[in-house]
Amino acid sequence: MKVENSDIISVIVPVYNVEKYVKQCLESIINQTYRYLEIILIDDGSTDSSGKICDEYAKKDARIKVFHKKNEGVSSARNIGVENATGKWIAFIDSDDWIEKEYFNVMMNYAKSKDASVILCAYNRIWGNKVEKINVNSKKKEYDSKEYLIKALNPQTGFGFCHMKLIKTECIGKLRFNQDLVVGEDALFNLQLSKNIRKAFFCDSNIYNYRNNSNSVVKSYDKNYAKKYLHSMKINKEYLLKNYRETEILQNFYNFVAYHVMLVAINFCYNPNNKEKHKRKLVKEICNYDEFKEGIEKSNYDNISLTRKVMLFTLKRKMYFCTGIICKIRQMQNRRK
Repeated sequence: MKVENSDIISVIVPVYNVEKYVKQCLESIINQTYRYLEIILIDDGSTDSSGKICDEYAKKDARIKVFHKKNEGVSSARNIGVENATGKWIAFIDSDDWIEKEYFNVMMNYAKSKDASVILCAYNRIWGNKVEKINVNSKKKEYDSKEYLIKALNPQTGFGFCHMKLIKTECIGKLRFNQDLVVGEDALFNLQLSKNIRKAFFCDSNIYNYRNNSNSVVKSYDKNYAKKYLHSMKINKEYLLKNYRETEILQNFYNFVAYHVMLVAINFCYNPNNKEKHKRKLVKEICNYDEFKEGIEKSNYDNISLTRKVMLFTLKRKMYFCTGIICKIRQMQNRRK
């Protein structure tokens, strides 16, 4: 049977030191009921057996292409994938995640029936043996460009991620991931992508499995963690101020910044591996960075959980002792998962 180019999905998988998980990821892709796939694996300088595993799978499945490169980060790897993609659709999958067998069938059916530029799906967040269903109660299904942008500015929606999506290749066009960003590259990509979106559709089937990896950039301790997020917020702000002036969008950006300040407080200031004795002083220092300070002061309490509302209140009031208690509780919860 002849396959139209419009039916081919280019599946881009950046791979780096995931020998424990990558087989499950690849098995879930090659065993899809939807067969018209171009599977692009980018080994980003792995020092374990991940690259070798990719080569072994390429020998077994002609749809797989493997690129080996020096380690330059996930943005560089994804860009190589995009530049070598030939399908009319692109899907990003993280190499420690996996997808349900009907994933691409479901996504393509919606893409065609809804005539959408981007399809998103609900997902399962995996914590060891625990499964948490995310985004199952979204009432709205269709989004225009501006609505997509605002959703992408709320980290709790999943719209700012690159996985869990099917994207028309023409929407990406010449857009690439910013290789200067170590964190927040997904969000910036989606803010920029929103300009090219005519319609996005949300599918409430939990068909993507996102592994909450304790060794991820977000969770592991890094002495430069706060500065990396600060740099990311600056780049995102520059893009938004250049392209948008609507009060609603800027308000959502300040909320976006405040959310990440809370993330920095929990995962950096109160990380168990952070040996800084005066953690409250560190939180205060972080909150006085210009972009972070502006985000806290101008943010409101919209579209965040009760716990984050309480934490944001403590940051706005400079009640850093209370902020520290919340951070410690969140760290304890993370260690139990």
